[in-house]
Amino acid sequence: MNKLTRHTRRTRPQTASQRSKFITSLVMTLVALFWLVRPALAHEAPEGSEWVMADWMFLSFILFAGAALVVFLLALKAGLLSNLEDAKYYILDIEEEDYYTPEWAETGGDA
Repeated sequence: MNKLTRHTRRTRPQTASQRSKFITSLVMTLVALFWLVRPALAHEAPEGSEWVMADWMFLSFILFAGAALVVFLLALKAGLLSNLEDAKYYILDIEEEDYYTPEWAETGGDA
C-alpha cells in the first residue's frame, strides 16, 4: 500500500446506523426545502394558460401575413408589379442636383 492510498482511505468503516442517520437527515432536508419552495410553485394562472402567448403570436402572424397577401394581390391586379424592368429606368431619368460627385472629379483634376 502506498502513501497516497493510505492517507485517502477512511480510517474506520461506516456503520449501518450512520448510513441510516445520513439518509434520514438527507430526506428530511429535501422535504424541508420542498416545503419552503412550495409557495413559489403555486400561481394564479389557470390550467393550460402557458400557451396563451403563443396563441396570440400565431394569430397575429396569420393576420399580418393575410393582410400582406391581400395587398400583394391587389397590387398585382392593379398592374403595379408588371414591367418592373422598365420601372428602374424611370428613376435614372429624374434630373436632380448631384450631391455625390465632388467638384474636382467633374473638372478632371486629381485629388
